Amino acid sequence: MLRGRDVDEIESLRGQGLSILGISQLMGIDRKTVRKYLLGPRVPRYGPRQSRISLLGPYEDYIKQRLAAGVWNAVVLLRELRERGYAGHYTILTDYIRPLRREAANVAVRRFETPPGKQAQVDWGILGDMLLPGGSRVILNGFVMTLGNSRGMYLDFSADQKLATFLSMHERAFEALGGIPQQILYDNVKTAKLGTDARGEVVLHPAFADFARYWGFEPRFCRPYRAQTKGKVESGIGYVRKNFLCGRTADDLEDLRRQGWAWAEQVANARVHGTTHRVVREAWEEEKAHLMPLGPRPAFVFTEEETRRVSRDAFVHYGGCRYSVPWPLAGKEVTVVITGGRLCIWRAGQNVASHDLADRKRLSVVAPGHHEGIPAGGSGRCGRKQKPMLHLLVTGAPTVEVRSLSVYEAVAQGGVR
Repeated sequence: MLRGRDVDEIESLRGQGLSILGISQLMGIDRKTVRKYLLGPRVPRYGPRQSRISLLGPYEDYIKQRLAAGVWNAVVLLRELRERGYAGHYTILTDYIRPLRREAANVAVRRFETPPGKQAQVDWGILGDMLLPGGSRVILNGFVMTLGNSRGMYLDFSADQKLATFLSMHERAFEALGGIPQQILYDNVKTAKLGTDARGEVVLHPAFADFARYWGFEPRFCRPYRAQTKGKVESGIGYVRKNFLCGRTADDLEDLRRQGWAWAEQVANARVHGTTHRVVREAWEEEKAHLMPLGPRPAFVFTEEETRRVSRDAFVHYGGCRYSVPWPLAGKEVTVVITGGRLCIWRAGQNVASHDLADRKRLSVVAPGHHEGIPAGGSGRCGRKQKPMLHLLVTGAPTVEVRSLSVYEAVAQGGVR
């Protein structure tokens, strides 16, 4: 049986004067079938199905409010509606949400401009691998903070996506941009966001929430995979990848960071922006007066604690690197504290070791004196541990009598008793 649009095409071609044979050849349909649909009744047309009276009528305003807040989980909405007296079925709710979900997925991006000092947006993502001297590779991460009004940009790079790194980059951005915006918008940044609760609300990492309160800005997050809900189409990472990194070479990570800062100053912030049609630096200078001042506050102290066991060769493993401790602590549990870019190791209330955090993985950081005098040791069969050999200093050793080899030969032959 042909579909309705095929029948319409047959009739249209017939109306243009084509013969049954011509229609058959053009459409690849048997002549008998063409004749059948020209002489027989038309394919029945079905109108839109009449909608049933919905039990959701009294709750439509509430549902739309929750959808606007980002709560699209039908199970969560059903629970909330039940609390408000809804007696309908789950399928009625999902049938109601389905077209709204499609409409939201296809809605055009609405760009809005924010007043000076109101917003900034942060892009934080992986840019690729970076080859370091010696042949080792690290994952290169990019951090871009862009002021919403002027488009003033701060750029930085790192070899990890730890929360401590993320927070320190914020503080360097605040200093470089000349102040703090009232709001900062993020994509689905897992470094700062633990997830969402049953109501669809964002659950922040406690340390990130403390950081935002400390500096006085409001963090806001886009819905997952909907970065355009920021209100602007500002892909900082994409711009950096295409404009700065393309064909770029650097000696190491620090060299790349210096090059990035120079590029931001000479290119990104010196351009005429395609949307605002203003020189970014000029607009940025005007926006600085509207940012919240940094004031005399020191840097935010982020402290992370973990319990680790010292390896047999007197190292603590953290973040893909090894950090030395005094060798008598081998095999013992210690507390590793990360704060201010330093790794401090504590045991029984005493700070037994401190190191600067390594800038890349697979490094062994050894402090002088930690492994001096470490006993020699090894492993026995089947992984059984052997006690290290003790090197004893013997004083006043006894005198040993020296004998001729002929004496020992006589003993072997039984000649000496």
